[in-house]
Amino acid sequence: MLDFKIFLTFIFIGLTVAEPQWHNSSDGKHYLIEGEAKYNWFRAKHECSRRDLQLVEIHTETENQALVQLLRSIFGTSTSLWLGANDLFSPDMDTKRPFYWSSSGKPMTFSYWLQGEPNNERNQEHCVHTFAFEPDFKWNDVSCSNQYGFICEEKNAHVEYRSSLNEKRDAVLKAMKKFADSLQQEDEKLLEVVHHTRSLITKNNQDVEAFLEMLNSSNNKSDASHDSDASDNDKESQTGQENNKNNREEESQFSPETNQMISELNDELERSTEEVYKKLLQQFDEVQRAIEEGLKNDSE
Repeated sequence: MLDFKIFLTFIFIGLTVAEPQWHNSSDGKHYLIEGEAKYNWFRAKHECSRRDLQLVEIHTETENQALVQLLRSIFGTSTSLWLGANDLFSPDMDTKRPFYWSSSGKPMTFSYWLQGEPNNERNQEHCVHTFAFEPDFKWNDVSCSNQYGFICEEKNAHVEYRSSLNEKRDAVLKAMKKFADSLQQEDEKLLEVVHHTRSLITKNNQDVEAFLEMLNSSNNKSDASHDSDASDNDKESQTGQENNKNNREEESQFSPETNQMISELNDELERSTEEVYKKLLQQFDEVQRAIEEGLKNDSE
């Protein structure tokens, strides 16, 4: 019984190891790679499809070099792995016959063929794989019934959708940052107006206090004059009347100016506040439109 359990354990471990593994290339792409040579091209395509993936498509030199570098790090030497291209089973044996990527239907514009390939030998070679007996995983056309490993990648539609989401996210973040920066700038401007207003009002208060102190001093002098002898009363009374007259003149000159200044400062503060809120509302509307546009496109 113990031997049977050990046998089952080894089977389980073997099945776990045999599962295709995910790998990341230096250009940021993700590949599911199966190295075991037991799949024809059609089954390899199915293995990718059932995982909601596709056989790999390679469109640029940069993309190819990143993948070759990854494969070299995994296998050490060149290995036969199915790619996602075929020639639509063309009877043409010309090495320049067109090939297509099966998942997207796009014509192959970049290629990495072995010298003399693709030759469609005996009119039986219609699918593309990396060649095991030449360095650097060069491409070769071969019979689609041969058995190799395979390379899967995320579907182009998924990649494009994620890229679109990233662009929309970046647009929203940019709008939000612009909104935050504008909010900070306008807040600083508003604080400057408030501090300026406070400073001027404080100065005016000091002027008012000085005026009241002067007025109080004059009144004290006027009160003291009433304790003098009768002969000086008329003279002091006349002097007090003159002082009160002067004080009233100073008061009448000062109060309108102070009120006018405070009124102007209040008007300036109201205008500044109104401008701040207008700008903030405008920025907020831009952010809201960006978010709504992103959600609208996602729903489509």
